[in-house]
Amino acid sequence: MAENETLATDVENRLATTGGAEVVVVLPGVATPDALLSAVGRVRLALDGLAPGSRTVVVHPSGIMIDPASLPESGGLGLVPFPIPAADQSPTPGPNLAETYRAMFQASSRLGARACVVVGSDPARLPPEALRLLVQPVVEQSFDLVTPVYVRARFEALLQSGVVTPAVRALYGKRIRFPIGSDFGISSRLVDRQLQVRVEGRGGAPVWLVSEAITAGFQVAQAQLGVPIPAQKDPPEVSTAVAQVLGALFLDIDRNASYWQKIRGSQSVPTFGTGGTAADEPGAVDVSRIIETFQLGYRNLRDVWSAVLPPATLLELKRLTGLTAASFRLPDDLWARIVYDFALAHRLRIMNRDHLLRAMTPVYLAWVASYTIEVGTAAPAAIEYRLERLGAAFESQKPYLVSRWRWPDRFNP
Repeated sequence: MAENETLATDVENRLATTGGAEVVVVLPGVATPDALLSAVGRVRLALDGLAPGSRTVVVHPSGIMIDPASLPESGGLGLVPFPIPAADQSPTPGPNLAETYRAMFQASSRLGARACVVVGSDPARLPPEALRLLVQPVVEQSFDLVTPVYVRARFEALLQSGVVTPAVRALYGKRIRFPIGSDFGISSRLVDRQLQVRVEGRGGAPVWLVSEAITAGFQVAQAQLGVPIPAQKDPPEVSTAVAQVLGALFLDIDRNASYWQKIRGSQSVPTFGTGGTAADEPGAVDVSRIIETFQLGYRNLRDVWSAVLPPATLLELKRLTGLTAASFRLPDDLWARIVYDFALAHRLRIMNRDHLLRAMTPVYLAWVASYTIEVGTAAPAAIEYRLERLGAAFESQKPYLVSRWRWPDRFNP
């Protein structure tokens, strides 16, 4: 075991009496005994026959207790209540998520599991075959991290699709559809790695799981789960979401600068499962209001943006303020450079970081408006092609980031 952190005596005793496990399934979000019973049934169906003769242990929040007599025949499946800290749901989780993951990984490590599966979304919405896809590549093919691929509706997860996914592709060289996901499978090797070092500032979105796996040479795959993106309970308003997600991303970019500056191009990762198609969202999006928010941001935040963005970019943003909704477009290469400029400003601490990130919100909304206009009536395949073009643009503009990162003084607004 890689870490030496002590747990409460009763927890240590509980884990010791449980024995070992081949697979640990962590259910941090179950809230009632009935939900736990239902989830246990799904786990049994998912993992039946996966590793014959092996034992699966379900780890759940210690506040949820059920009568062991209410369980059907165990068939090698055990339950362990564990003090899992409360965490906000993905895709824009709160700052305590790193500690929540650490607690879950401690349980898996103590039980000696080969694979740990975290079901951070509602277990009732994850069918057994989807759960199996998260663990099977770890147990049978020695992958270290299996990220989810959710069925994405037209205007869902735009912060991830428009920033995180193309940035991870360009910087770390891996085409991972959902670098931030509620549900994932992880090997004992990567669990130990996560427990070895406690990195300060790991909060918000857990993009570090993917980046650390890649930079340390672990094997990463993704699984098409065929389920919608998990709904977040009490989602934050947009500027808070931008601060949470991009703050975590920019910190990660800073920590791994020596690695990503050497990466050229990108590669797909092995993908398991067949996925599905999302139902289209009803109704139209009011793009005019989004554009008005951007225009207001330009008037109120121009001085802040001038401390972050080159003059040519500011001119392009000024030009956008005069366009009608029908002709409103934010080019991909310009958007990529804007993201990179804000990442650099975050690194240099040119102002309060939270203020900086929130000041990025109107520019992000400009991208949202442009994207929404382009894909408003597009077929699913066309939307995927559109996002592929965006990822390619982030790759093509990466030399701009590398240059600015190494010689930031060459541009001094």
